[in-house]
Amino acid sequence: SQTFADCDIEVERIISSTFALAAKLLKDDDLKNGSTLINIGYEKISLGFFKNLALIHSTTFPIGTNHILKDISNVCSLSIEESENIIKKIDFSFEKNNELFDQQNYLKKIYLKDSTYRKISKSILSDIIIARLEEICSIIKKQIELNGLASTCGRNLFITGGGANLYCLDKYFSEFFGSKVEKFSSKEIDNNFAACLGALKIII
Repeated sequence: SQTFADCDIEVERIISSTFALAAKLLKDDDLKNGSTLINIGYEKISLGFFKNLALIHSTTFPIGTNHILKDISNVCSLSIEESENIIKKIDFSFEKNNELFDQQNYLKKIYLKDSTYRKISKSILSDIIIARLEEICSIIKKQIELNGLASTCGRNLFITGGGANLYCLDKYFSEFFGSKVEKFSSKEIDNNFAACLGALKIII
């Protein structure tokens, strides 16, 4: 506010981008009865907790889909590009991955474009990804519990951002939290533009 004031620009209101995004994406009943919006980005994840049509708590932690890429790259000695191709194809419910793995459950050779071919098992890749996903979900769950929101916001979760595009990630989250997790993928809506429309809705 002071920076704008120093430039002789009067700011009438500052609106949280997390609140604005939720105002656009979520239904009024979700905002009223309690919900959690999980914005999964490349380098960070932002959480917004809503109840009675208000943002009651928000936080950000520096873990995103990039960390899953780096985990695969480091443990399996793959390039970032190869790792990215893998997480774009992998089923995060870990049920169907025939496109990635051969009949012996090893990563198919076509996914190793930069690296020398070697056997990388389905179980190793699954363990790497699940370890990071469990860390992410545990952080989210801890935030829900610390703020006493398990019975409200903790039962109504939504994911958005680039991470929402990962195949069946919402199913993994649903199984971890024991409740249905809905998603808004970037294929359906531009998050930045959605926040602008949400801000307009709040102002009106």
